[in-house]
Amino acid sequence: MSAVHRWVQLSTALFVFWLVLSMPLDLSDLLWGLPAAVAAGGLAGAFLWREASPGIGARRVAGLVFYTFDLVRQIVPAALQVARVVLDPALPLDPKMIVHRTPLDDDLERVTLANTITLTPGTHCVDLDGDRVTVHCLSPSFAASLIDGSLDKRISTSIGGVERDE
Repeated sequence: MSAVHRWVQLSTALFVFWLVLSMPLDLSDLLWGLPAAVAAGGLAGAFLWREASPGIGARRVAGLVFYTFDLVRQIVPAALQVARVVLDPALPLDPKMIVHRTPLDDDLERVTLANTITLTPGTHCVDLDGDRVTVHCLSPSFAASLIDGSLDKRISTSIGGVERDE
């Protein structure tokens, strides 16, 4: 992938991210966001990926979009569970550190796993080192989908198994 193509790809992704964060949009968001995204895309392309971009391709982007909806579906019940604990302090808390070995072998999948854990109320990814994920949870029940492997499986099904676009 050429440096210009990488720059355009990164700048476009950053600009779309900027637009999502800037909702509702007005003209100043566009006027500030576009040059910032172009500059950040150029810097990222120059310093982070000198040889090859870790391009993820359209199929994986679509998988990430669909996974985002699944993530929201996971966050709402977890937030209610945490709210229940906060509102009723008599409920037993049993904070634990869990070390999970993930079968996910792709960097994007592992980062998605770590971010999913952190975004889900009641759990926090403390460390991600290779296939080892260290998680703090308020109770082992908060990390049930991680412990039983269903979270790994959902991520693999959503965004895994697709070759990278170089």
